[in-house]
Amino acid sequence: MLIKRFQNRNHFYKFLKERVGIFVKEAEERAFEGVFHCVYFRTEVNPEPIFLSARSACVHIFHNKGSFALCGSEASIRELCRELVKFGETKNLAREILENLIRFRKENFQLSYNRKILPLGLKTALMGVLNVTPDSFSDGGLFTRPERAIKRAVQMHEEGAEIIDIGGESTRPGSERVDAKEELKRVLPVLKELRKELPDVWISIDTYKAQVAKACLEEGADIINDISGGTFDGEMYSVVSQYQCPYVINHIKGTPQTWKSEPIIYDDVVEEISLWFGERIKRLKEAGYKFEERLILDPGIGFGKLPEHNVEILSRFEEFKIFGKILLVGVSRKSFLGIILEGFLNRKTEPNERLYAGLGAVANAVLNGARIVRTHDVKETREFLALLDAVRTYDAV
Repeated sequence: MLIKRFQNRNHFYKFLKERVGIFVKEAEERAFEGVFHCVYFRTEVNPEPIFLSARSACVHIFHNKGSFALCGSEASIRELCRELVKFGETKNLAREILENLIRFRKENFQLSYNRKILPLGLKTALMGVLNVTPDSFSDGGLFTRPERAIKRAVQMHEEGAEIIDIGGESTRPGSERVDAKEELKRVLPVLKELRKELPDVWISIDTYKAQVAKACLEEGADIINDISGGTFDGEMYSVVSQYQCPYVINHIKGTPQTWKSEPIIYDDVVEEISLWFGERIKRLKEAGYKFEERLILDPGIGFGKLPEHNVEILSRFEEFKIFGKILLVGVSRKSFLGIILEGFLNRKTEPNERLYAGLGAVANAVLNGARIVRTHDVKETREFLALLDAVRTYDAV
């Protein structure tokens, strides 16, 4: 006897076909029956059509003051949608549920730009952190000289980093802001030399300033990694829309200057981030951004979150798959890891002592949809992900 739980319809399809002997076409059609979902939404439409459709489709429904939770297999939820389209007021709701189900199931992605292609899915990509700042929380001052920064970038690439993320301004809590001129003074020499040294590597620029983004894209940068998701500089969306480059929308609440002085409060941290992502994507499209497959979503671990918020984000990471976008996670050496370690081990840790804690934090995110991991420790993280990816993508039935 086996007891199995399927979250992936392809795995259930393979199980039906190879173990049960179900005919291929029937197994394909019934594969959705093995995938269970709970679909939650709020709407002001008349709830009666939703109740009637749920009853007809054998979907469990929970409802209170405009909030709905629909529970059932993916097959039954699809049947629910077929019932919902029979009512004029719920046609759009049916379409939205189906589109979200399709996006949620997406596992493999392909990032393309500047004649480069980065497949994402079977193998998790690594974004190596290169801080060319004097005051970053972990490695500030180590790579302020361009020659040392280039040497470190080459080393990270040799260790397995597909992306090098260059940052010219620290965003640790309480850090001081620098102007665009100073940031470019730090970043451009490294970018120019690295572009010549490693012409095929993906280069990301960690900046929230449109002026810096534009100058770096002109010099061959491939990705803009914006910690503010476009909220700190109103011109950022115009720049990334002009170049149609891959763009990391990182969630943030507050600013590095306010994190220590103002309370950080969420009713539901994952829901708030998800609503924020939806609004950011909408505004970016309105600005003229067309290549949605180049968008990368980062829930912003530590960016205006308490340790318990960070843990909840990691625990519920799968929920961000509803956007059907490339997901990025960055926990490397962050302070919440130190707080957790201190609580369990009763000792304080320095940032460079948090490698194993960071790998533990990354694991659940990767198993639940993260396709890019941002890290200071490339070699160790690559080895860890090699085994994790092998288990995650194994098709045993």
